[in-house]
Amino acid sequence: MKRRWKTAVALTSVALTVPAVAQEASPEQPIQLEAIVVNAQRREQLAKDVPVSLRVFSRKELEERIVKRLDDAFAATPNASMTSQRGGNDASTLSIRGVTTTAFGADPSVGVYVDDVYVGNDNGFNTRMSDFEQIEILRGPQGTLYGRNAIGGAVNIRTENPELGVNKTRLQAGAGSDGLLFGTATTNLAIGENAAARIAIFGDRSDGWLRNAQGGPDLMNLNDFGGRAKLLARPTDNWQLELSVDYAKDQGRRNGYGPFATVWKFGVDQAVPNLDHTENYGSSLKSTWTLDFGQVTSVTAWRGARAEGGGGNFTPLPLQNGGYERDYNQFTQELRANGETALVNWTVGAFFLSSSEKRYEYAGFYPALPANMLFPGQPSLPASYQEGTHSDVDSLTAALFADTTWHLTNRLDLIAGARVSYDRKSIDYRHGSSLGAMALFAPALQTSQTADGIDVSPRAGLSFAVNDDIRIYGTVSRGYKPKGFNISFAPDADIGYKAESAINYEVGLKGTAAGGRVGYALSAFYFDWHNQQVYSFNDNRLTIANAPKSRSYGAEAEVSAEVLEGLRLYAGAGYLNAKFTDYPNAMSGQDESGNQQPFASRYSLNLSAQYTKPLQDGINFVARADYNWKSAFFWDTANTIREPAYGVVNARVGFETDDWGVSLYAQNILDQEYRVRAATYSGQAMAIPGTPQTFGVLARATF
Repeated sequence: MKRRWKTAVALTSVALTVPAVAQEASPEQPIQLEAIVVNAQRREQLAKDVPVSLRVFSRKELEERIVKRLDDAFAATPNASMTSQRGGNDASTLSIRGVTTTAFGADPSVGVYVDDVYVGNDNGFNTRMSDFEQIEILRGPQGTLYGRNAIGGAVNIRTENPELGVNKTRLQAGAGSDGLLFGTATTNLAIGENAAARIAIFGDRSDGWLRNAQGGPDLMNLNDFGGRAKLLARPTDNWQLELSVDYAKDQGRRNGYGPFATVWKFGVDQAVPNLDHTENYGSSLKSTWTLDFGQVTSVTAWRGARAEGGGGNFTPLPLQNGGYERDYNQFTQELRANGETALVNWTVGAFFLSSSEKRYEYAGFYPALPANMLFPGQPSLPASYQEGTHSDVDSLTAALFADTTWHLTNRLDLIAGARVSYDRKSIDYRHGSSLGAMALFAPALQTSQTADGIDVSPRAGLSFAVNDDIRIYGTVSRGYKPKGFNISFAPDADIGYKAESAINYEVGLKGTAAGGRVGYALSAFYFDWHNQQVYSFNDNRLTIANAPKSRSYGAEAEVSAEVLEGLRLYAGAGYLNAKFTDYPNAMSGQDESGNQQPFASRYSLNLSAQYTKPLQDGINFVARADYNWKSAFFWDTANTIREPAYGVVNARVGFETDDWGVSLYAQNILDQEYRVRAATYSGQAMAIPGTPQTFGVLARATF
């Protein structure tokens, strides 16, 4: 790995310094935490009033943390993790409370929504963005309001809307280690009195920080660009339209796999670097009518994605090649209404999704090598031997849902809701080779299959306001994932797997103290799930099978405090015990009952501190430090690949006003070694290392 600039002492010491004495707040300006409004229950509420375990990132915090992608937010969330198959965007995996599934073509375990639009393709989860307004991470099943694939939780991402009557431009640019250059530009344009447009674009590039031992281009580089355009119009006082179009492209040398124990020391021996290329794009139209009883909202959207990548065998020799191509399209329509009376707050709605995914995967050998050298005893194969899988998958979902909060007294609420969903999925699957019926990596097979089912996802609970500052709640909720098919080198003709379901039991407490200076949230849960869709890598194949019974239990605790004027602190901690309780016939051939769930650290800790000191002429000095730590976990269901505990320290220090700012930043200051992905290939443990120590400068201006 490249040598890193080590002279970060000044930056680190300034960013971690907390003043011993701070100015006292004047009586006219009491110190209080900013109230956070969320849409977790599909209506605006204060976060402290929502009976759901939440981690909320406001626009201000996202900027302070320099969050560019969703995984930056997940890293700062207790009992949550996010990774990807290749270190880029492709096949991103989200895990909340140990609930996860990661495989090409599999339904995710966490539902992701951007501006009320469901993102069904895992290539789109970690797309670079430049216009975050807020990120809400909801823990626990959210099947009633969010539907399928929200069994572990849901993520609400809101991007900034145009502002009426405002003309302004915001520019941001930065540079950092390994040739990193990045920038964003955002313009808000007023169009008369009742309309406005907002255009946001971004671009990132870097040389790559992972050395290629073969002397070729370094790996893990950045080459991203894209943007979003939004139009907001209010034709009448009670009707608002929001039209949005977005595009993002990510391409680079993402294959960073290397020997597990020496991946940092020696770099990666990659004779043929992978080029991964993903594109995500879409458009949506949101219409909101404000009526006497409440609001009616329609969200119509289309999204698409394309991805392709080439693979090698992760050795210095050009032995084996492989890769994939992927084309995904979806259409969604949601219509919902909500309102409130003195007795009840209610939401009802209907949802429809139609999606299509075409995928081609291939594996073979480079012409320089006779293929039978890798398979002694097998018939000789031509040097140009190729083998591949074509999968065409069509999915349809239709659902009706209702959710209510009944005010039994002025302090006690009853929560009740349900969602009825119909899912249908069909597949045309073909696997073969250039020799016809003969195939090495998976059986030659051609089949067409269809699976469907109906699911009911209810939730119920009680919420009690102890006083104006403290609320306690208890809920029971259900989530599910529909039936599906193995689309990647299936081991046999039985390519289907069962639907997954779970029930979550949860209690929590939320409140404020010290006159609004301190906010806190506590939650404890027990998660019981059946027919868990488990991803395994066995015999060099990616396969999904069902584990009959699994469970997860744990707790989260979060505290935010504005203890002194200008000094803001946050601490979040998670405890998690997630295991397979009944999995006797695992894909590994072993009884994995009692094994830990992959990606499930027993403990997680997130800390942050920011100090803002007013100087003069509206200039503020700002210093910030963040620490994200997680205990050891396993990458695989067999519990053979273990990731040791690790913690990452980030910091930023600078000067800013409302109109401009300049700062120095450092990420992974202590150069902590960790992995963002690990797996076993042909009996050899391989890994992708995490981003090492980096430094940079960031500047912004608004005019």
